[in-house]
Amino acid sequence: MREADRANITAYLILETNGTASGLPEPPACEWDPTVKLWAALNAQPARFVAVGQKRMATIDGRTFPVWDFNDVDVSAARDPANKLTFFTTVDGVRTLHNAWTHAADARTVFPQADVPTGTIDRSPGAVDSRIEIVWPHANLPPEQATLANITAYLFAPDTLRAIAPDANWTPTVRLHGSLNADTEKMPGMGVVGVPRTITASNGVKFQAWDFNDVDISAARETLNRLYFWVSVDDVVTFPNVWAHGVDARTIFPQPDILNNCR
Repeated sequence: MREADRANITAYLILETNGTASGLPEPPACEWDPTVKLWAALNAQPARFVAVGQKRMATIDGRTFPVWDFNDVDVSAARDPANKLTFFTTVDGVRTLHNAWTHAADARTVFPQADVPTGTIDRSPGAVDSRIEIVWPHANLPPEQATLANITAYLFAPDTLRAIAPDANWTPTVRLHGSLNADTEKMPGMGVVGVPRTITASNGVKFQAWDFNDVDISAARETLNRLYFWVSVDDVVTFPNVWAHGVDARTIFPQPDILNNCR
């Protein structure tokens, strides 16, 4: 990790089903060739597009199904032990319940200073950066003891620190999403809707934040578990950061899934 500059990443697509007769996850149709995109987030920054995957038919344990490869991905930032990279994939035109994969020496999110907005916008933007600013366990307990947490997120115009004005002519629905370990977000993937709150920053800028209170983080009390959180906005292109919560938030997943044969 501290020496690698490039990595090859492979993503599987799995249909939303209640399982198959074989008990194996169901892949999409063999001939389906959607646009599968890889995204990466550095530390607490919003994710940015990396590449489009190349479809390949893989045969594992006698079963054949499509996978999507992203080769020669730049992971050099993670050579600095203070950095972490988080990857996830989406499929154009299809609701995607993705997992998150962290590549780092220490993948926990350590972000004690919240962003300070430099200004505000007063109308609906074409896209937003969504940034989780704090995951605050109740009673300030450590991950191995905490059961519930309050989470706060800010929205910004992309590539800026211009937040949403309290009197903006826009009332977005902001949702918190999460996943456990290498699993994808659970169905139906609608997340938890946040409650808006007006904040005055240290520089006097008033802006909207969104709170998600009493979020269950009890799974992270098990030291082998890690939780990932991110935020989306309905009907707006959203570039989220990814917050990792756990004693050890690195992704350690030596055995990839085995899917059923595609059809």
